[in-house]
Amino acid sequence: MFGFPVTTCCGDTPQDNSYKDSWAEFYAENRLRFILREGEKSQGTDKEFHSLVETTASKVVPRLIGDDHLNNGKGITPVVVHGDLWSGNASVGIIGGKDGEPEDVAFDSSACYAHNEFELGIMKMFGGFGGSFLKEYHELCPKTEPVDEYEDRVKLYELYHHLNHWAMFGGGYKSGAESIMQGLVRKYV
Repeated sequence: MFGFPVTTCCGDTPQDNSYKDSWAEFYAENRLRFILREGEKSQGTDKEFHSLVETTASKVVPRLIGDDHLNNGKGITPVVVHGDLWSGNASVGIIGGKDGEPEDVAFDSSACYAHNEFELGIMKMFGGFGGSFLKEYHELCPKTEPVDEYEDRVKLYELYHHLNHWAMFGGGYKSGAESIMQGLVRKYV
């Protein structure tokens, strides 16, 4: 199942983590449509923008991350992701009594059971951890098939974070979201 047993937050936004059997359904409903509703509450409604998010959720999501499409129709296995993992949410510190030795730590989790590549959207938006991190990441979690659509999936996952930042702060995050959606809609609809 995709989701999480409790509400988590991405920034100041409480997230709908109600479980879904399908990753595409979870992402379309619990992330894209949910954050659109939140953004419309705080930033107002724009019919064209609403329509673009809806087209992305109803057409691009099933085409790009549908269960019958990923991994040659085998779908994906849910994994726990941090959900908001970027360089600002990671550091080095001493946790508990672990011999007083500093270790890598991540904080400000927005956890859910998701597609492992979902984690990479926020890294693309705000900077990740460099090429060596991605190399090791993909040794542990190989790119999902079809690999040639990997970059577009990461853009789709980055979209959620643009929409979330638009919901919280308004401004230029809306145009970033529009740009991502327009490119994906042109390519996949």
